[in-house]
Amino acid sequence: MLTRRTAACAMVGVLVVLVAGCQGSDPATSDAIGTTPTPTATSVTPSPVATPTKPSTSTPASTIAGLSSAKILAKAQAAAKAATSVRMKGAMSDDGDKIVLDIRLSKAGGQGTMSINGAAFSLIVLDKTAYLKISDKFWRAQIKDKADADAVIGLVGGRWIKTSLTDKDLGELAAFASKPKFFDTLFEPTGTLRKTAPRTVDGVTAIGLRDTDGTLWVDTATARPIRLESSGTDALTFTEYNQVTPPKAPPAAQVIDGKALGM
Repeated sequence: MLTRRTAACAMVGVLVVLVAGCQGSDPATSDAIGTTPTPTATSVTPSPVATPTKPSTSTPASTIAGLSSAKILAKAQAAAKAATSVRMKGAMSDDGDKIVLDIRLSKAGGQGTMSINGAAFSLIVLDKTAYLKISDKFWRAQIKDKADADAVIGLVGGRWIKTSLTDKDLGELAAFASKPKFFDTLFEPTGTLRKTAPRTVDGVTAIGLRDTDGTLWVDTATARPIRLESSGTDALTFTEYNQVTPPKAPPAAQVIDGKALGM
């Protein structure tokens, strides 16, 4: 159920590309790039947390639960795409990397925070433009030479790196600009799909769809995905449907153009 190469997992390779581009830049040119570096921020300012919406009772639970597993999955995919926005939070693993994320997706784009093996960065995607704010810990995890890491950290100065999603190396970031595209890659069954008995999941009556990779829990009243569980402690929750505020670009004074970094 959980595709191994989701957009979140692809971020590992994408950020390595970003690091390589910055590492190849000349720190001596930093004065010509932009404004005086601003203090490093730790994360994107989250949207106000909204009170969870109670499941709709317009569709009887037996209508959803009585369908075949394939039809329930189709309804879950359609319901997720029909929502104007959603908050996705949790953890997943990819080739030994532990990825923790808290992303708000809307039709206008996406924003949130992610970490890879404890090294964090923030992300904003608007249309074809992406902004990344990478923590010092992440730079140091990817750049083994301390002098090189110090040079890159000083060059970026805690600012948002602006880059284009049309760049061939950054195309996988485009999934965060499209909520339907993200869900297309996330809810793909592996092997035989089986239904489980209904149970309460995160306060919602849900029915499970289980395959060889994990279980997708679906709201029996709305058919919306509620929770995606995979092996070990991996799990993603889906909340705040139709309640997420569209993202905004960071202040210009806090942005550095990726082209100036050789990206």
